[in-house]
Amino acid sequence: LTTRVEEVRITNRGSGYTSAPTVTFSAAPGGGTTAVGTAVLQSGVASVMVTTGGSGYTSAPTVAFGAAPSSGATAAGTAVIRYGVASVRFTNRGSGYTSAPTVTFSAAPGGGTTAVGTAVLQSGIASVRVTNGGSGYTSAPTVTFSAPASGTRATGTARLAESGYDPYQNLYWARQTLAGKPLLVRLAD
Repeated sequence: LTTRVEEVRITNRGSGYTSAPTVTFSAAPGGGTTAVGTAVLQSGVASVMVTTGGSGYTSAPTVAFGAAPSSGATAAGTAVIRYGVASVRFTNRGSGYTSAPTVTFSAAPGGGTTAVGTAVLQSGIASVRVTNGGSGYTSAPTVTFSAPASGTRATGTARLAESGYDPYQNLYWARQTLAGKPLLVRLAD
């Protein structure tokens, strides 16, 4: 078995990127192959912090976001209700926002209270898509992002995983993942 880069955990998303930066990994030791990856840039509404869930909703209210600048796209989403609005599921996070847009929920029917929320804006590097995990790493390689023209450079750490065929690896994973969880068994009729 050999180890390869499985993922990069972003420790600082950086700021000021107008296009996805270059991602470089330190070389694999002892003739292994060096990992390769592509940064995924994210700019838009990351989430909606529901400050008041409202009451009286019998179906999910509509959610409206303030308009994005002319060079961007307005965010869109649907409300998820559980005894009021619990969260917003995005259909489009929008783009081009320089400040958090307003969030408006449709009025609750029959004298209920209308939900209230605040958009949380996010920009910077959302993730790194590892296109080749490399091989031969004995410790996590250094991950370097190219610097933006202005703003702060993103940072991240690589996480290693074993590669190759090991029939016991899947058994170990299943045991660790299912530990302490109820097991449902379907009996044949």
